[in-house]
Amino acid sequence: MTYQSASYDMLSVVISVALSFLGCFAALVSAIRIPLSSGRRRRQWISAASVSLGGGAIWSMHFVAMTAYHLGDMEIVYNVPLTALSLVVAVAASGLGIRVVATDPRSLGRIAVGGVTAGLGIALMHYTGMAAMRTGSRVTYDPGRVVLSVGIAVGAALAALAIAFRVRSRTHVLLASTVMTVAVCGMHYTAMTAVRVERMDATVPMTGADPIAMVLAVCVVTFTVLAGVIILALGALSEEGSFRLEKNSGPTGQVAADAVRGAPSAFSPRPVQRRADVDPTPVRPSHRRPMNT
Repeated sequence: MTYQSASYDMLSVVISVALSFLGCFAALVSAIRIPLSSGRRRRQWISAASVSLGGGAIWSMHFVAMTAYHLGDMEIVYNVPLTALSLVVAVAASGLGIRVVATDPRSLGRIAVGGVTAGLGIALMHYTGMAAMRTGSRVTYDPGRVVLSVGIAVGAALAALAIAFRVRSRTHVLLASTVMTVAVCGMHYTAMTAVRVERMDATVPMTGADPIAMVLAVCVVTFTVLAGVIILALGALSEEGSFRLEKNSGPTGQVAADAVRGAPSAFSPRPVQRRADVDPTPVRPSHRRPMNT
C-alpha cells in the first residue's frame, strides 16, 4: 500500500493564519461588548462574535489551509454542499459555546460545557470539510491522530471561551488573539497529519468546485465581514472607554463579569466620599451684627 505524499503552498498557509488571527481579534472585541449590552444589542454582539470566531478564525482558516494542501500531480476539487455545511457547523458550534458562557463568564462549569460543545463542533466542521474534498483516491485517517486533533479542538475552544470575556485592554486582546490563533491552527495542521491518501490505479471521475475560485471569494468575503465587525466593535468600545481598564481596573475581566451580575464596575459612577469628621448638616450664614466692645 502506497500513500501519496503531501506538501503545502506557504503563501496560502500564511494567508490562512492571518485570517485566523483577524477572526480571533474580531471575536474578542465583540465578546467584550456582550456583557456590557442587553436585549437586541446583546444578541447582535453574540452573533458577531460567533460569525467572527466560527466563520472567520476557524472555518476560513480551515478552508484556505485546505487549498494550500497539495498531493503531487493529483487534482483536488470540493463538494460545495458539504463545504457549506461545514461553515454552518463551525458558526453554530461557536455560537452555542459563546451563548453558554456569556450567561455567567465566571462560571467554570459553563466554560467547560461551552468549550467542549464548541470544540466537538469544530472537530466535526473539520472532518465535514475533509469529506468535501474530492481527490479520486482513497482517503483514510490515523485514529490516534484523529483523537489528538479532537482533543486540541476542545482545548482550543476552552481557551477561546475562557479568554473571550476576560480581556479588557488592547494589549490583552492582541496577546489573546495570538494564543487563540496558535491553538486553532495547531488543531487544523495536527488533524491534517492524520490524513492518508492512497492513489487508485483506475481513474475516478470527479465533480466539484475549483478551489482557486472558491478561495478568492472566501478571502474577500471574510476580510470584508471581519473588518466591518472590528470597526463597529472598536468604535463602540472607544466611545464607552472600555479599553481604559488597562490603567484603571483591577483583575482582568472583572468589569465584564460585574456587568453580567449587575455589580458596580470601573464604569459605574463613583459615589461621593464624605469625611467622617465633617458634619453633613449645611451651615447657615449668620445675619447678626457684631457686638461692640
